[in-house]
Amino acid sequence: MSKFIISILNVEAINVADLRKDKTFVKLSKVHQRDLESMKKRHQKQRDTIQKQQQTNVDKLMSDSHKQSKKKSSGSSFSSNHSHASLDLRDSDPTASVVPNANNAPTSPNDLHNFAHNQKMRSLVVTQTTEWSELMRRQQQEEHELRRVQMREEWDLLRKLMTEAQKLQMAMLRSRLDTEIKDLKLNQTKKSIEDARVIQQDKSIKTKAEKDRRVKELNEKNVKMFLEERRRQAVKSQKHEEQLTKRHQDQTEALEKEAAKTLEQEDMNYRETLLASKPETVV
Repeated sequence: MSKFIISILNVEAINVADLRKDKTFVKLSKVHQRDLESMKKRHQKQRDTIQKQQQTNVDKLMSDSHKQSKKKSSGSSFSSNHSHASLDLRDSDPTASVVPNANNAPTSPNDLHNFAHNQKMRSLVVTQTTEWSELMRRQQQEEHELRRVQMREEWDLLRKLMTEAQKLQMAMLRSRLDTEIKDLKLNQTKKSIEDARVIQQDKSIKTKAEKDRRVKELNEKNVKMFLEERRRQAVKSQKHEEQLTKRHQDQTEALEKEAAKTLEQEDMNYRETLLASKPETVV
C-alpha cells in the first residue's frame, strides 16, 4: 500500500487500476484464470465425447442400412419374375389395370428400404441436434455462472483493498496533522521562552517586579495568540478529514457503479449469446 502515500500538499487518488496490481488481487486473478481454463478443457472433452458417440451412431445406421440393402437386392430376381408375370396377365386381359397409389408411397423393396432409412436418419439427426444444442447451452450457462462468481469475488477483494487503502490514507493524514499540532505547540513554547529571555536581558527594565510584570503580560498575550492558532489548526484538521472522507465515499460509490456495470454487461452478453444460438449438430 506504499503507493497510496499522502504528500505534503494533497492526497493521491485511489484508483481501481492500482488496486488490481496488488499481489493479492494478482494471485486471485491467476486462480480464476486456471479455473476457467480447466472448465473449458472439461467442456471440450465433453464435446469430443458426444461428437464421437454421435458419429458412431451415424456410422452404425449407415452400416445397418447397407446390410439391409444387400438383403433386398438378393431378392430382386424374384420381384422381377413376378413383375413379368403381371405384365403377361395384363397383355392377356385388357381389363386388368394397376391401381395408382394415391399417396405416392414407395411400393418397391428398394423404395421402401430407402424411405425407412431416410426416416431413421432424420430421427437420428433430430435427436443428435437436440443433444448437441442442449450440451452447448448447458456449457454456456456453466461458464457464465463461473464468470459471475469470479467477478463477484474480484470486486469483493477490490472493495477490501480500497477500504484498507482508505484507512491507511486517513491514518497518515491524522498522523501528519498531529505532527503539525505538536510542531505548533513546540514553536509556541520556544517563543514563550525566547520572549521571557529577551525581557530578562533587557537592561532598560530596572526592577525585577517590572520584568515579571512584562513577562506575565507577554505570556497572556502569547497564550491568547497560541490558542487562536491551535483553534485554526483544529479547524483545518477537521476540514481535511472531512474532505478526505468525502473523497473516499466518492471512490467507493464509483467502485460500486463499476462493479454493477461489469456484472450487468456479463449478463447482457450471456443473454445475447442465448438469443443468437441456433439448433446445431456436428455430424
